[in-house]
Amino acid sequence: MPTFVDGKLLRDNIKAELLGYTKSLPQPLSFHIIYLGADPVIDTFIRYKSAFGKDLGTDVVVHRLASGVSFQDVQDLIADVESKADGIIIQLPLPDHLDRQAVLDLVPPEKDVDVLSTAARQAFRDGKTNLMPPVTSAIAEVVDHYDVNLTDKNIVLVGMGSLVGYPTSLWLDRQQYSYQAITNETLGDEKAHLLGQADVVISGVGVPHLLTADMVKEGVVLIDAGTSEEGRRILGDIHPDTLEKGSIVTPVPGGIGPITIAALYRNLVLAHQNR
Repeated sequence: MPTFVDGKLLRDNIKAELLGYTKSLPQPLSFHIIYLGADPVIDTFIRYKSAFGKDLGTDVVVHRLASGVSFQDVQDLIADVESKADGIIIQLPLPDHLDRQAVLDLVPPEKDVDVLSTAARQAFRDGKTNLMPPVTSAIAEVVDHYDVNLTDKNIVLVGMGSLVGYPTSLWLDRQQYSYQAITNETLGDEKAHLLGQADVVISGVGVPHLLTADMVKEGVVLIDAGTSEEGRRILGDIHPDTLEKGSIVTPVPGGIGPITIAALYRNLVLAHQNR
């Protein structure tokens, strides 16, 4: 039987650590979330993020802008809140008419607790910041808490996107772990056999139930950091039947997601301490 990662437990462990700091502050931390457009699933994510912050006594401000806003509108808003905020994030995805990276780069790197701006990501890559991309931080938390041995293991990253695969590859590089990367496009070609040999699979493609039981071996560690929407349901990259072949597995929902929110607020605390 696989061990299912309890993301809520790890989330609450981090929350307890952070409360020791936030309760000692003379005034609450200020966290600003900039949200463009409207989507019921994203609304749920925003509620989870806000609720965690309120548990810490954080002043969470959600700025809801219409999907048709201009780049200048977002720039003006960030300029207005920057001096008041300890941390700022741009909720993804963005409307198609906006340049995603240009908008993310509006966030000052020292307050970029999502670590998505070019400057913040470069600082993480170069080991010049203690802020860690939240999903990658959540993956590292699972590895640490469940004593997952990555040394001399066949590690396969599925997907190299900006939220999961790429930052996780930087973390693996910094820890000097070797890995192979597969994209959604190469799953069907000669790289697919790598999955069958993998001791650890970390997936963040965002394609529902992409990885099936026939693709992996018994006893594999399965870390599913991919999310996609089906109606109002959140689905992972790994088919539920596949999890039964794993030794340590992260369910979706309830696995990486809750830990990621806690990691986001750990970055907020670190950003405040770094001032």
